[in-house]
Amino acid sequence: MLRNLLRDAALAAAKSYQHAAVEPRHVIFAAARHLRTRPEVEALLPQARNVLEPRGSAVEVPKVTQEVDELLATISTEQDAIAAVVKFLASGGPSTARGEPAPGPEATAEHAAQPAPAADQSVRQPAESTAQVLAEFDKLIGLASVKRQIASVIAVVQANQERTKAGLAQVTPGLHLVFTGPPGTGKTTVARLVARLYAAAGALPGANFTEAGRADLVAGYVGQTAIKTAEIIARTRPGVLFIDEAYSLAPTHGSDFGAEAIATLVKAMEDHRAELAVIAAGYGEEMAAFVGSNPGLKSRFKTYIDFPDYTPQELTLIFESFAKLASISLADGVVAAVEAIFRREVGKRDFGNARFARSLFEHAYARMAARAVADGSIAIEEVTTITAADIEWEDSTLDRGDRRIGFGDS
Repeated sequence: MLRNLLRDAALAAAKSYQHAAVEPRHVIFAAARHLRTRPEVEALLPQARNVLEPRGSAVEVPKVTQEVDELLATISTEQDAIAAVVKFLASGGPSTARGEPAPGPEATAEHAAQPAPAADQSVRQPAESTAQVLAEFDKLIGLASVKRQIASVIAVVQANQERTKAGLAQVTPGLHLVFTGPPGTGKTTVARLVARLYAAAGALPGANFTEAGRADLVAGYVGQTAIKTAEIIARTRPGVLFIDEAYSLAPTHGSDFGAEAIATLVKAMEDHRAELAVIAAGYGEEMAAFVGSNPGLKSRFKTYIDFPDYTPQELTLIFESFAKLASISLADGVVAAVEAIFRREVGKRDFGNARFARSLFEHAYARMAARAVADGSIAIEEVTTITAADIEWEDSTLDRGDRRIGFGDS
């Protein structure tokens, strides 16, 4: 359904630009990008992308605003989406909400005809220090070994800065990283912080962050993959390109275009090494095979950071953090019940770590809600506290994938 597609794409755009909330501008960009092959939309895509600026610094999952739900409610067809894009951009977009005058039709048309500005011209330098970002990094639950390795990488950057001031040669830091480990261990969250750290420490001239997978980089036709990958890279510079499940790019047969994406990526890592860092993530064995599949990857990825499974105690803290974010209290016995489940499930095949903790929290929330409506009416006190009776998990649910209730993605 178009409405759901635009909602998901808007959320992805807000995450990519590190915005704390999903706003109408994200929906407009999602619609313009989805319908970019339509003549009436093609010229407006650069303008729709521009309204996403400036980038933010949020690391939490963006919250969908009421304005977004209201806007999406008006969109049922592609023609509705096109009308929404045209109307939003013609009104001046988010600038109108800030009390700035909306440009006239002539100005809008003129702006749409202009090429999109280069990424390095539109990125706002982060107004934060390395110490500030590291302090935020330290607040993450667990990940002690990861924090030490990231701090070591930043220390090399800072040492180079001092050597440069003294007129000494630099030891080129390895900004490209490989994150290995199972799902739900914080790889994406850490990658976002690394982008900010690189910018704050002066390793990169901007803090852009783009999350991409195989579908974002590989096309289905000869010659299109290089273009698609290059566009992602151009949108990222200066900043960090995070490729999750990067091993999926490794070609499995002669007509697999993943090799073309890798070749384009390797060239960009060399040509733009002063403004682009690539972080590739996935399971350890698969990532070793991926890096070994291309000599260029092997020579550029020199720093490997392993993300271990969270301990039951750490997962319990993560569960408590979800409750706190949702303004949910935990009754006596909940923490003990949650930790007991984590002790039972940790180490099982395809265990989701923080994702499992989120699913357990959402499941408990659903049981709390069902209990509250059982008598036909809901008092606010009934939907603000999870009790020990709400904590339950069947092993078989691990095989069904994520059961989403609506608290966002990790």
